[in-house]
Amino acid sequence: MKYLISFWMLLLSTSSFALDAQEWPDIKEGIVSIKIKEPLQQVGYTIGDKSSRHIEITIKKPYVLIKESLPIPGYERKYKGQDLGIILDTMEHVLKEGKTSTTLTLDLTYQIFSNNVVAKPGFLPAEYIRVLNPNSPEKKVFKYRIPERRIAISPLSIFGNVKIEEDMSPLRGVILIDEAGPIKTLKISGIIALLSLIGLLYIYSQYAWLPNARGVFARTHRTISKLKATPASVEKAMTDMHRAFDLVTGKTLFKDTLSLLYAKNNSFENIDSELREFFKLSTLVFFNASSKKHDHEAILKWLKNFSKHCRDCERKLIVDKSSLVVGIAK
Repeated sequence: MKYLISFWMLLLSTSSFALDAQEWPDIKEGIVSIKIKEPLQQVGYTIGDKSSRHIEITIKKPYVLIKESLPIPGYERKYKGQDLGIILDTMEHVLKEGKTSTTLTLDLTYQIFSNNVVAKPGFLPAEYIRVLNPNSPEKKVFKYRIPERRIAISPLSIFGNVKIEEDMSPLRGVILIDEAGPIKTLKISGIIALLSLIGLLYIYSQYAWLPNARGVFARTHRTISKLKATPASVEKAMTDMHRAFDLVTGKTLFKDTLSLLYAKNNSFENIDSELREFFKLSTLVFFNASSKKHDHEAILKWLKNFSKHCRDCERKLIVDKSSLVVGIAK
């Protein structure tokens, strides 16, 4: 008797759905509006896959929703007397009341339980909701149809070539693209590009620091840059520059022996005019016994700029000709 009652209830639910879909009259246009966000995937579904639809339905007042007409999870639709093979797995809904309308939000998730030896069409089934006007004396019920979504169901294996039980597991999910390889390649390419950019900046920048970051003129320039404009500071800067030239050439350098410096590093030829100006200024500072006062601030400023040019030549960088200054020794 228990099984008979269960079977009878199933028949009643089936007949109730048929009544919903066929006997209730359609609601007039303009009372109900709908927006559907369909799943991005439309083809390639296999058994066990799931697909979701997001639906927003607006019902103008005074019409209201009959909540009992909402889709029922687990109910399998039929198409031309045969099971569709697509079942509503979950249903979530939110109902919001407004001043002039009611908004129903539905999130429907369907699961595929159909398969074939060849690709075949399918669809997420149409759903029906019912509405009525409670102010109407007849209390007449109307239906509204949520349209179906057509999809394509693919076979689990190649027809005629392999046995399905040897091809894959009983339920196989969506085949995802392995992104690990492309992401690794992208990271390596980014590192190479960054190192190349740093190399180019070093090659073409006048502020390069390698090689010779601790070269003779690099150290001398750092020392001179910290000095203040006093007679003692000017003499110290001159002495440090002479010592740097002597260390590079291995001999005491004079204006007449600049060829020794050029032989060691021909980049210094680019500042030949400033080198000769330096020896004139050295003679003026150390050996001019006249009472003429020197502009120590201007001299020290020139020595700082000159030591920077010597540092750049030490690093074999290109010195801008327009930055060379002569005529300081007067």
